[in-house]
Amino acid sequence: MNQRLPDIMRSRNRIMCALFLAAFAAVLGRAAQLQILDREALMQKSREITQRTLTLNSLRGDILDCRLEKLATSVASGTLSVHGAIMKEPGEIFLRLSEILDMDYEALAKKLEGASRYAVVKRNLNGEETEAAEALRIEGVTVEKGYKRVYPNGTLAAHLLGFVGVDGRGLEGLELALNDSLMAPPMKIQVTSDKRGRVILNSADEAREAPRGGSVILTLDRRIQQIAERAIANAVERNNAKSGMAIAVRPYTGEIVASAVYPGYDPNSYGDAEVEARRNMILTDPFEPGSTFKVFTVAAGLEEGLVSPDSVFYCENGLYKVDGDTAIRDTGTYGDLTVSQIVQKSSNIGAAKIGERIGPRKLHNYLTRFSFGEKSGLAYPSGESAGRLRPVKAWHVVDASNISFGQGISVTALQMVMAVAALGNDGVLMRPMLVSRVVDGEGRVVELREPEINRQVVSPLTARQVTAMMRMVVLKGGTGRKGDMKGYPVAGKTGTSQKWNQLTGTYSHDRFIASFVGLAPYENPELCLLVVLDEPWPSYYGGTAAAPVFREIMEEALPLLDIPPTDGESPPRWPKADRPTRGAPGVLADYASANFVRMPIPKNDRGAQGPIPLFSEARAVSADGGPDDGPGRRAARMAVPGVMPSLKGLSMREVLDLLAPAEMALEFQGSGLAIGQDPAPGTRTESGQLARVSFAGR
Repeated sequence: MNQRLPDIMRSRNRIMCALFLAAFAAVLGRAAQLQILDREALMQKSREITQRTLTLNSLRGDILDCRLEKLATSVASGTLSVHGAIMKEPGEIFLRLSEILDMDYEALAKKLEGASRYAVVKRNLNGEETEAAEALRIEGVTVEKGYKRVYPNGTLAAHLLGFVGVDGRGLEGLELALNDSLMAPPMKIQVTSDKRGRVILNSADEAREAPRGGSVILTLDRRIQQIAERAIANAVERNNAKSGMAIAVRPYTGEIVASAVYPGYDPNSYGDAEVEARRNMILTDPFEPGSTFKVFTVAAGLEEGLVSPDSVFYCENGLYKVDGDTAIRDTGTYGDLTVSQIVQKSSNIGAAKIGERIGPRKLHNYLTRFSFGEKSGLAYPSGESAGRLRPVKAWHVVDASNISFGQGISVTALQMVMAVAALGNDGVLMRPMLVSRVVDGEGRVVELREPEINRQVVSPLTARQVTAMMRMVVLKGGTGRKGDMKGYPVAGKTGTSQKWNQLTGTYSHDRFIASFVGLAPYENPELCLLVVLDEPWPSYYGGTAAAPVFREIMEEALPLLDIPPTDGESPPRWPKADRPTRGAPGVLADYASANFVRMPIPKNDRGAQGPIPLFSEARAVSADGGPDDGPGRRAARMAVPGVMPSLKGLSMREVLDLLAPAEMALEFQGSGLAIGQDPAPGTRTESGQLARVSFAGR
């Protein structure tokens, strides 16, 4: 038995060795399978759990006002996501996340149910939410840092700015129109996460290297925009109106300084607003302008030489029938009125008779020259309506009469304010401008927009005669007295139009649009402002509902532009020429060139005292005799008798004033500010000598 023991031990050893070798072979085989046969599949599974591609959107550029104050910007944010494949105890995790993110637990659990790999829980986390989520340190929960779009002024200029979607792309307004400029191409990076799903490579570090989009500088002034929005909101509430609009532009450049719409919305939470509330009515909603339109009828009559400011029309004591049937009524029982009084008292009958004298074809031509019936040419944002001006061949017998006082035609607020601004710019219609320049992510200017002349609609003389009539509107006897203000004289026009009832096919007797449009200061207009209230009640006249809003905005806005107030009442100035000629009285116009005007300076009836200046105002001169270019003021120079002064940098109006004592005939080319002259500065001049001055848009 003792002899057999070694044999048994040897057998057991052999068996153990065989088992060990078999196990080792199995391990080697499994290792070979994992390392060779299943290697790619296992590595792919590992990558799916620990590695993934993140798309880092560029840092979207800012939108700034003319003073470089931010209207839209991007701030650091976070996106919280879960990885279902490695997440343990999801119920408890969902509960903790719902508390941190202020989300409904059941809704969150339902949203993430079945999220086996990766699902986004919430985007645009604020700083507190991001910090709290990172502090959880829960396996399978990841916070990716990025950026979100914010509008620091809330509802301010929302209808112009628009908003962006969750992917950071613009959806409406300037955000959409300028998306390619504001947004650089996204960057993709590979990140690795640990077994808890936490990102090891900090995407925030990578985001700082991501490309930055360009920024956009607007002509808008945030201060004046705030004033306009507050005033129009208060007016809508005070007058029980349906909605309201206010838009202000610079007549000489076409720059939009403010554009307010009420009701508004907050682009930070645009999803909470109705689609109707997000509509930019200034661009998209045409309306019948009513009596504000009379100034264009009068301008056409003056330009054609068919009327003068003193021409008299019999206004039928308040009731006038056109084509033997259609009745036109005035609010007063007026008899004879001059053209100036027709504008001052806003006589529908007087305007209709002027329109009849002009005729449909010529009237239609002038209205199109003012850009009614076509888009005004605003580059950004899109969505502008052309309004409604039917072709002249489609006009009925009474249309010329009705359109003459603003009925039967529809315009946008942008069209209306630009057309009136042309009257304050010596008859030069500018293209509206909202975007001043675009810079890339490095701050280099990639797009620079300069003021652009659309066309010369009427002569300077016609424009000044009409604005003189508009000055009468806000003085005693006029319909817009509540629009005038101390220190900043106004030239304005009231409008009250009945709304068309689609159901009855007639004009409503209890739904109106009240408006007021004006220029200030009258003798040197810096701003043109239009105020429109939709369905105010019970006071629905433009002179009582809209004019006070105009005054409220202007009184605050003009001092902000460093425009000094004036003394005195500033009565209307009536520029006149010495003899009637083709076109408007006193103007020789070569219509082959739309911007060419020759105007002889009139002589004074008082003989030796010299000519009456077209406009009188204080002139600022520096110590060296050059212009004092104070903020908000255009330069002027004192003329030395018999010597040609330097005209460079002066407006057409200032050139006329400066050369009036020299009794020189003037030949103008272009518009804007003087860039060239003949004779040269310092040249001796004589009475009656021709001076040629060229201008360019400012």
